[in-house]
Amino acid sequence: MKLILILLLFITFDSAAKVNVIENVKYYKVAPTAKSNLLASLNKASPIREGSNIFHGHTKYNIDWRFWWQTKNKQCRFTQVKVTVKLLYTMPKLSIEEKEVVETWSSWYPNLDIHEKGHGQLAKEFAVKIDKALATMKPRENCNILESDANKKAYRLMDELKEANKQYDARTNHGESQNAWLYTHL
Repeated sequence: MKLILILLLFITFDSAAKVNVIENVKYYKVAPTAKSNLLASLNKASPIREGSNIFHGHTKYNIDWRFWWQTKNKQCRFTQVKVTVKLLYTMPKLSIEEKEVVETWSSWYPNLDIHEKGHGQLAKEFAVKIDKALATMKPRENCNILESDANKKAYRLMDELKEANKQYDARTNHGESQNAWLYTHL
């Protein structure tokens, strides 16, 4: 029994280790003249807009999967699966040193960062799910069917990721419950 648990632990970590994660941050500058105009300055500087809504942080993800196969005994099976998740966080960067502004920023910004990293964590988790789903696929009678089934499975998981992100934002009200809205720090 102990051996089985150790093997399961190894398999889980081995699969997660195969996912390649690339994370980058793109900053936009914010330069308020005082604490009183910090929110207005942030809203003006933010490039993140959806309709009439302005957001101060954003996480963009792209999950790419590749696989290689071989045919043996009239069955096509994967010989290798490679999954890469690319994350791009768009975040504000304070470009002044006025004490009152820096204090407010310092109490707020880490919460925004936590919220956006939550979106990144979801993408990483789903990348691992895609990796596992593809790596454990049973052989098919031909490689076209295997490829088609693998892509359907991966795209289904991508749809689930999109829904998980929507639920995360609904649950946190886009970070408000995580204290990631600047107005609560002013």
